[in-house]
Amino acid sequence: MVIYVREQGSMVQKKGERIAVSRRSETLLEMPVSNVEGIALIGNVQISTQALHFLLEKGVDISYYSFGGKYLGQTAAESSRNIFLRFAQYEMYRDETKRLDMAKSIVDNKISNQISMIRRHRWQHDTGWKEEVAQIERNRSKIPMAETTNELMGIEGICSSLYFRAYGRMFQCEFEFHGRNRRPPKDSINVIISLGYTFLTREICNVLEAESFESYLGFLHGIRYGRKSLALDIIEGYRQPVIDRLTLRLFNKQMLSKYDFEMEEDRATLNTGGFRKFCKEYDRWMKESSWSGRDTGFRSLIRQEISQLKKAIQKGGAYTSFCWEDQNVYREL
Repeated sequence: MVIYVREQGSMVQKKGERIAVSRRSETLLEMPVSNVEGIALIGNVQISTQALHFLLEKGVDISYYSFGGKYLGQTAAESSRNIFLRFAQYEMYRDETKRLDMAKSIVDNKISNQISMIRRHRWQHDTGWKEEVAQIERNRSKIPMAETTNELMGIEGICSSLYFRAYGRMFQCEFEFHGRNRRPPKDSINVIISLGYTFLTREICNVLEAESFESYLGFLHGIRYGRKSLALDIIEGYRQPVIDRLTLRLFNKQMLSKYDFEMEEDRATLNTGGFRKFCKEYDRWMKESSWSGRDTGFRSLIRQEISQLKKAIQKGGAYTSFCWEDQNVYREL
């Protein structure tokens, strides 16, 4: 499991073959390192040098976040030294036809997932979603004609706007959602969506870098200073099946309430209790088997996809980003 430490002033230490989290003289958590897949330190949390060395020796990455949940960076164990993969990735990026084909596949699968998310919802008397799906489909049909990634991003933006219009009406709870906002998120639902996307991007980055990918070189998102574009390419296929579904579940099943959030001027934040709930449910959601007939959690699916991407880049094999239509989801929301 991934351990999320947000108790301000706490310390992560090594105790034999175990990792312990304590605050002052109180032990908050103690766990065998064999059960730890990663550690996330949020805000003012310390880690001892002994614990740091121990975790790196065991191949456990440590991620750092601000108190508000902004990803700052990570300390990672030595990763794969496959420099040949990076050469192949650079070569594929320079091939404009291959790069555009890859970008088209990513956008097409993301839009497919948005449509699946809308269609799979148990709508009551609302029929407006049908027109929204129709508009999304019309814009999706323009993907084959796109000649640049900028055109693709424009199509994706229109479809996402339509998708979130329908998504907002799926919530049956004390909260309302009127579209995406971020940096910072202004309402409770956007807080959870943004935090989920941040956590998921970090997990994808860890897998990519462990395999020696150049995470700053994406096929759809291209190159921008300081942005891990390849991770953003990969996450596009998982936004709806993983984070948007989890968010809907947390609010509609009343697993999160108004008492888990605080309002600061024009923005919402998770309090300590709410953050603990989110981390627990997020970790469970990522590990559990979510696809019919497959004993596979989302973390395993991500590793499998990145392995497929590696083969496609190095050996010219087939690769498509994650598509919900190709899976058989047995739990609906």
